[in-house]
Amino acid sequence: MMLLRGMIVVFFLCILLESCDQGTGTDQNNDAAQLVNEGWQAYRSKQYGSAADKFAGAIEKDGGMVDAYNGGGWSNAKLNALTLAVSRFTVGLSKDSTNLDMQAGLSFVYNALKNYDWSDSLAEQVIFTDPAWTFSQDPTIGVSAIRLLLAENYFAQAYFALSLQQVQFLNPSFTLANISTVASQDSLSREIERLRTAL
Repeated sequence: MMLLRGMIVVFFLCILLESCDQGTGTDQNNDAAQLVNEGWQAYRSKQYGSAADKFAGAIEKDGGMVDAYNGGGWSNAKLNALTLAVSRFTVGLSKDSTNLDMQAGLSFVYNALKNYDWSDSLAEQVIFTDPAWTFSQDPTIGVSAIRLLLAENYFAQAYFALSLQQVQFLNPSFTLANISTVASQDSLSREIERLRTAL
């Protein structure tokens, strides 16, 4: 009789704590990983709202999954939900400060927010760490896009010589005799615009 009571108590405790076969930490981690995979599939299909939802779900299941914050940052950036994108990237980088995908993504978001100093710092770090960096989920986004971002940032900050330097990485044939003149700065601005559509 005592053995039967003990078995019943254990059974109910197992249900209450959800610690038997289902609901274990391992299962939650697997569920979160699956949501991250689905999120990136949606992202690559340009279904950014669905992707953001998948990544948010993954974060709820496993708050330590860095790639969920990475995906959440990029997806929300695509949705122009810039404050949430900053939050996702910032939390993700607090867990993995060396993640270049998140550093790059956050540099783009800060550019959109016109927070050029932070954007510069992150973009420069990406190039310094890996001069051949490419976004793992979209090979069309790489160091060239980061250099163009820096050219835009520096131009907006009136650091015209630095802006020209980045442009010349992208188009070595582009030269200006005197970057301090208004005419040269106009030419530089036009070249940045051209590169924006060419890259």
